[in-house]
Amino acid sequence: MNLLCWWDGRLVPRIPVAGGLLCAVMLLSASGDASARTTSPFAPPEATDTTFVVNAGPGLDTGCTYREGGPLRFSVQVTRYVGEINADGTLRDARALVAAGAISPTARLTMPGYDVDYAQGERDRVLVNGQVVGLLNGSDGSWVLNSFEIPIEQLKFPAKGVGGAAPTPRNNDIEIDIDIADDGWCTAVDWAAISFKALSPIVLVHGNMSNPAFFERQGFTPALRNSGIPFDDSILTVTSTVSNNGWLLDRHFRDIARRFGVDSMHLVAHSKGGLDSREFLARYHASAPFKVLSLTTLSTPHNGSLLADLQVEARVGPEFGRRVSFPGFPAMTGLLTRLVALDTGTTNLTTTWAAAFNGRNVAALPGSTVFNTVAADADLNGNGRIDQPPLSLNDEVGALAVEDWKARTPWGVDTAYQILRNSRAVNVRRVERTLETSPGVTQRVTIVTIASVPNVQPLGNDALVTIPSGLGLGWIARRTSNSRTFTGSIGRNHASVADGAMALNVLPWIVDVERRTGDLRP
Repeated sequence: MNLLCWWDGRLVPRIPVAGGLLCAVMLLSASGDASARTTSPFAPPEATDTTFVVNAGPGLDTGCTYREGGPLRFSVQVTRYVGEINADGTLRDARALVAAGAISPTARLTMPGYDVDYAQGERDRVLVNGQVVGLLNGSDGSWVLNSFEIPIEQLKFPAKGVGGAAPTPRNNDIEIDIDIADDGWCTAVDWAAISFKALSPIVLVHGNMSNPAFFERQGFTPALRNSGIPFDDSILTVTSTVSNNGWLLDRHFRDIARRFGVDSMHLVAHSKGGLDSREFLARYHASAPFKVLSLTTLSTPHNGSLLADLQVEARVGPEFGRRVSFPGFPAMTGLLTRLVALDTGTTNLTTTWAAAFNGRNVAALPGSTVFNTVAADADLNGNGRIDQPPLSLNDEVGALAVEDWKARTPWGVDTAYQILRNSRAVNVRRVERTLETSPGVTQRVTIVTIASVPNVQPLGNDALVTIPSGLGLGWIARRTSNSRTFTGSIGRNHASVADGAMALNVLPWIVDVERRTGDLRP
């Protein structure tokens, strides 16, 4: 039974209401698109980065179309990059993505169908991208909301956007073969929506004097890639202050969100990159067109590093190079401070600077972001030092040698490790004296003494950051949801803390956040 009427010069169906039938008024959709009209009593869902809607165009709002006028054809465009794709837009390794919890195993197609006399034998076949997904259900003269589960392997996705542009939309073609038994029935479709669940991309932020390839060298990105996890490692920050890099990250993150077609992301930051990311979250996140669901830091000196204190204090002036002493510190401390250049980024890693930063930053962090921290100790065999060939058959430096020239000396890493292990602060004294600098020549000089304030007990560290600083004890630790310290045989140095195994260790934290507050939530 096909109950039709005219509205605005078009043939439209009636809908059942109390006391009779009423012509369906064509309403503007919630999107505000004047060409998008809703002819059914079911409003289309809001379009998001996991729900994609079509509510206008050929094949939709056709009144009631018979077999000879069909099939009804229209497309739903997906604009989100979720992983590597084949030439036809299907996922290259959907099984790996599903197994990793990065995407739902199925997508849902929802659409209202009109006047489907299913009980009387009407059969309207639904195909998505050329494959049958089911039959429209309904009843005589009424709109019924239909829903179909589509294997995620069948859906088509866009490639990642290029050059700061959003992904090029990928069509998912829907076809309604009307009345396949040819019994004289008609139907119509108002709108269609495809939705799925997907993990927001993981965005990687490197540390001071490093580059995006750090995560590739250490194995973090290969582990994500092998699991099919969507990630971005394109960010290159400069060796600069936390304030400047926080501003730069705001620009980078906006660009990444646009290229992925998403409104949320997760951050994983190494070393100073964690402080840069915290600066972005406190100052720029509130105005960003996306949410940062979580920040996971790997050996970030949240409380600063004594090595930075030493480097800054030892560089009071070039003329003091031969007049600085380091009582209580390892014998090679003076040589180490002279060989390592002081850069702008390191000045923001001192314990004094970090304390001031924490005082203003922690309270300003967004309450919706989940914080996770990882800290580590580099002494794998527990002998209290860092071993390295050729002085030892054991090698506790390993990956750090790829990142830092000091790790390739037989003393550099162990000197740094001992400083952090045995000292909790520095005591600086400057005394002016008149010295005979050559026979018969005296000169007024400044003697700088940088003395160690010893720890009560040895402090685990990764040769650049202590465990308490990596965990942010007393400051960011108050906001931390997950934290883990890697010591002993599973310990890490400042580079290997970002290896492939670490990626698999922190991934469950990220997926859990996504399931609770992100695009994977039920």
